[in-house]
Amino acid sequence: MNRTNVIEDLNLLPLPPWWLNPWVIVAALVGLGVLIALGIWLARRQRPPAPMPAPLPIPPVPPDEFLRRLAELRGRQPRVSAYQLAIEVSEILRAYLEARYRFRILYQTSREFLGEVAGRPELGSEQRLTLAGFLTLCDDLKFGQAPASDAEQTGLLDTAERVIRQTAGAASSSPSSAVA
Repeated sequence: MNRTNVIEDLNLLPLPPWWLNPWVIVAALVGLGVLIALGIWLARRQRPPAPMPAPLPIPPVPPDEFLRRLAELRGRQPRVSAYQLAIEVSEILRAYLEARYRFRILYQTSREFLGEVAGRPELGSEQRLTLAGFLTLCDDLKFGQAPASDAEQTGLLDTAERVIRQTAGAASSSPSSAVA
């Protein structure tokens, strides 16, 4: 072999006889088309989802109706049992918070309710602690049928009113009593 005549030593390989069949060429083109279609389908399937539109701002819920219901319940307090008071005051506060923040808490247990609001920024840690104490006392009165003094019953009403006023942005004008 002469190094200067390398090109002359190359021979083209003859095509196999099956390659000359027109059906092989058609099958190769169809296979290529299927591969291209599969690539396009996979590319579309792996696209990131379209961004979600920004949520609409929640219009503030006027607390007047809920404060009116609390005032009406406060007027009936001497004639209502602690059990019934706990049910009603809990329902008023839950309904307000559900309407105000679009929580789905009206028919949840206290544990589910506190779990729902635990990771949400709408309520501060102080308000979550207040709600935990409020719900604990309400559960004791509703399910444990525990006796409650007039001061504890008034404390439930005061706590509910204070939470409503704080979350509505208004200053609390009612006497604040802590719920244990």
